[in-house]
Amino acid sequence: MYLGEYTLFDILKQNGEEVFQICVITFDIKEPLNHSLTLNNLPLEGRTPDSCKEHNDGQVSSINQFIEKVKDYLSANPNSTKRKSQLEYLSNTLDHFVNWYEENQLPFPDTPTIMPNKIGIFSANRDFSIISIRDTTFRLRESQSKIVQVLYESADDGVDGLTYPEIARRTGLTTYSKMSNYFQARLRVKDLLKYSKQNQRYSLITE
Repeated sequence: MYLGEYTLFDILKQNGEEVFQICVITFDIKEPLNHSLTLNNLPLEGRTPDSCKEHNDGQVSSINQFIEKVKDYLSANPNSTKRKSQLEYLSNTLDHFVNWYEENQLPFPDTPTIMPNKIGIFSANRDFSIISIRDTTFRLRESQSKIVQVLYESADDGVDGLTYPEIARRTGLTTYSKMSNYFQARLRVKDLLKYSKQNQRYSLITE
């Protein structure tokens, strides 16, 4: 499987003028994160934030599709260093796009074709690293993904929420910590989960 380069479009201000920037992201196993960056500044020539978003949306969709393909290959051959390098390249490339959407205060594009885990308005990709609640999409860190996956599995089994100690035992997280420690900065517990003070249980937002 050939992994081509990806291009991130942006509009920046330089010396008081707007310029169009293309960030070319290329697979490169010689680099620490398995990718290299090349920046090209060009005249604006009618390009707009909307046209940049449309392009970047397409790139994100392509990256996510290839991530799922590589994960399938890794499932069949977990020891493949080639696939691990490809996955690292794709994941780190995706992070550049995630940062762009956050910096521009734009919602991360939805990817329904690779969101097989669904309950009500909640959906998630295979490893729960990307989830959607209605029209809002979130990219999660590893610990957050573990928490959400456990809550999804319990909800799928008909269990109405879990306490933090139950979640910690099932995920291998520290029992002496607390949920808010795993959801800080831009992403808060209330953005993803419901909490019942009465029984101290967390559950997914599914309706």
